[in-house]
Amino acid sequence: MTGVRRYAVIPTRGDRAGTLGVVIDRIAPQVDQVVVIDNSDDGQAAARLATVGNQFEAVLFIRDPQQPPNLSALWNHGLRVVRQAAAGEPYRVAVLNDDAIVPVAWFETVAYAMHAHGCAAGGFGVTGTVHRTPGATRLDQRLPGYAFILEGAADLMADERFQWWCGDNDLDMQARQAGGTVVLGGDPVRHLFPDKSTAENPVLQARTAVDMRLFVEKWGFRPW
Repeated sequence: MTGVRRYAVIPTRGDRAGTLGVVIDRIAPQVDQVVVIDNSDDGQAAARLATVGNQFEAVLFIRDPQQPPNLSALWNHGLRVVRQAAAGEPYRVAVLNDDAIVPVAWFETVAYAMHAHGCAAGGFGVTGTVHRTPGATRLDQRLPGYAFILEGAADLMADERFQWWCGDNDLDMQARQAGGTVVLGGDPVRHLFPDKSTAENPVLQARTAVDMRLFVEKWGFRPW
């Protein structure tokens, strides 16, 4: 895996400055560059980080004001930036929620497993497995949408029809077709506010049903 560049993409609404600072602090030493997609109303995610004492010189902030947020589009925005930065060199990219705090050596551990199994995507679940073909998956064995890594050579992009839900499940199925998805057991990632944004936003709540229907139409089964 020598010579493979490492990146991280983190979309954020910008309203969790303290938490985002910790997320960046944990992942930044593990990668060559962090790309934050600022989906806040005012484009001041970087400024709010500074107010709580965080200064990150190696972090690139990219504005994307689309509302309501299309999470798949935000991921793709970051993935395109990373692809351009890699400039044809081999790379892997982590995609993180702004409330997903990874442990030391998380990137290396997941990337090693991806390389060992020839997989296009990887992350941690409750129990470990390798998926080679698309299909319904136990919740404890699916690619975790809050913290996963994609292999740059697989050239995977999120399907932007999945605006809020199922985008991670769709990437999982794409990765299986591109060589496999590896899920390591014993998830060490601290996901602080699971489903909080959905619970607080009626628009996003309504979107979940639409996205699930679209997933079934595309793949012929529910992801779990």
